[in-house]
Amino acid sequence: MEKQTEYLLGADILAKDPNRGFTSREWARFTGRYDTTYLMQKLLDRPSPEQFSSNFQMEWPKMKDLLAKAAEPRSCAQKVTECIKSAFTFNYFNEPAEDGVLDHMVRITTSMSSPFVAISCRTVCPDSPPCVGKRRYSVQEIIRKQKASENKVLDKKGSKSYEKLFNNSCITVISKKKERRASLQPHSSQMTSVKDTRRTSLLPLNILRRSSVTPGLIIPKVRVTKAPTPTYYPDKARRHSSVNDNAYLQIPKWRYKELKEERKKAEEAALRKLQEAEKDKLNKNVKKRSFT
Repeated sequence: MEKQTEYLLGADILAKDPNRGFTSREWARFTGRYDTTYLMQKLLDRPSPEQFSSNFQMEWPKMKDLLAKAAEPRSCAQKVTECIKSAFTFNYFNEPAEDGVLDHMVRITTSMSSPFVAISCRTVCPDSPPCVGKRRYSVQEIIRKQKASENKVLDKKGSKSYEKLFNNSCITVISKKKERRASLQPHSSQMTSVKDTRRTSLLPLNILRRSSVTPGLIIPKVRVTKAPTPTYYPDKARRHSSVNDNAYLQIPKWRYKELKEERKKAEEAALRKLQEAEKDKLNKNVKKRSFT
């Protein structure tokens, strides 16, 4: 299967090994992989899948011959022999015939005009189906090439039409391949520059002259910010504690631990009150002695 995919991706069929000078098919025969050689031969016999092209016909070519054969008049002896054959023959499992009904069903279901494919997707290049030894481009590369060719055609048509519209004007349409410096030309007077600006406003941006003032589609944005004072220091980003952060797992709070903490706090508060009361008593005694 890997070799099949390589063939369809555009691998060289006649590429040889530098040591022994074997091709891929010869290596498959040499190593005894006869199934692989058979699949390679099938691919080479039919290098391009016809159902992927726009010229594929859905009708089975063998259908007309089979219908004509079935419609032919048969004699009594032929009918009897067919009945005897059908009675005494055993139906064993046989592989599907080449270009048979199953092959045609697969082609119809995978073709571009089938309802399974036509509804779900859209082909990018129906005129060039995949082939053995032909390089297969990715969808992005194909779309890029198509857009480039369309843009070339549009640029040619657009430049000609705009040249016709502004025949009497002072504007000259310059292609993109030329350098920007070639498009920079000094204006004769202020009036001509005003006229040019009025006329160029009607043109699209991709056909306008490119210069340092009007570079085209890309317009740079300049942001002016005030410089900070020399004593300014940026604030350090505080680390969020894992307790407050809900993204991490937290330690479970048990009821007996909460009660224990509450008792501790109550005992500490009672001790503080006793200590404060003793201090107040001592202060009062000291004051009395000082008055006496």
